Amino acid sequence: MIVKLENSLLTAGIDTMGAQLISLKDSSGTEYIWQRDPAVWKNCSPILFPIVGNLRNGAVMIDGEERFIEKHGPCKSLEFQLLSSGNGEAVFGLTQESFPEGGYPYRFQLRVKYRLTGKNLTAVLEVENRDDRDIWYCLGFHTGFCCPLTEGEVFEDYYLEFPEIQEHGYRRYDLEKLEFDMSKEYPFPGEDGKRIPLDRKLFASDAFWFDRPSSHRVSLKSRAGSKGVEVDYRDFDTVAFWTMTSEQARFLCIEPWNGSAVCSDEDNELIHKNHIRKLEKGKTASYSMTVSLLV
Repeated sequence: MIVKLENSLLTAGIDTMGAQLISLKDSSGTEYIWQRDPAVWKNCSPILFPIVGNLRNGAVMIDGEERFIEKHGPCKSLEFQLLSSGNGEAVFGLTQESFPEGGYPYRFQLRVKYRLTGKNLTAVLEVENRDDRDIWYCLGFHTGFCCPLTEGEVFEDYYLEFPEIQEHGYRRYDLEKLEFDMSKEYPFPGEDGKRIPLDRKLFASDAFWFDRPSSHRVSLKSRAGSKGVEVDYRDFDTVAFWTMTSEQARFLCIEPWNGSAVCSDEDNELIHKNHIRKLEKGKTASYSMTVSLLV
């Protein structure tokens, strides 16, 4: 089921399958979200929980037991319940009962909230611990923005821009070992520590990841046009960027993460994963991302 939100400046669509944001349009009708194409990338903005990326050999140790959890977790292929909708806001929910047996062992409710305010869309991941013990998890967003946004532009017209100089470089994914290589930090791939001109060669080894960003806001802008987006991810420790090298992949994913794919310096224990989150029984934690249109 597609749930529609709108105000005078924005229209958004969310699919209850995966609680994915599948559309975000401005008042002129410009689409900002990648439209799912199974021949290129069948998703557009999957919710990442309870892991981010892949696990070593697809498995992780939890309380002494090996658990198998698919890449990014199963949320993208699960039907969420629509908990509420109205006044420019919708809330979707999922519990452990929908998860595959033998995987993630904790009891929880994951709520995904979307809210329109002016030219901003705020998405919130809310985790409620319904277990009788502490629970551990990673989580993140994986939003694919159209790039280019308008006709006549190309991917290389665009750039990423941070508001502050990035004091640290980035990590590359090792496609042979299927992990982030933490033994080497690559220099900031752009100008003045703030601006990254987009080039598909940047993604030859999959995503690139800032595990220690100096700022928690980034913009996707065009040198050829006036439209773009700004993403505020203040509740997330890290941010990654991903697309494909094919010119058919007319999108760029901006991915705020608490966690990551397996890293070269990690063992296989869930509680030892980088940027892991611990939530005490009976508690709820929220993590927000705000997308602002630059028009």
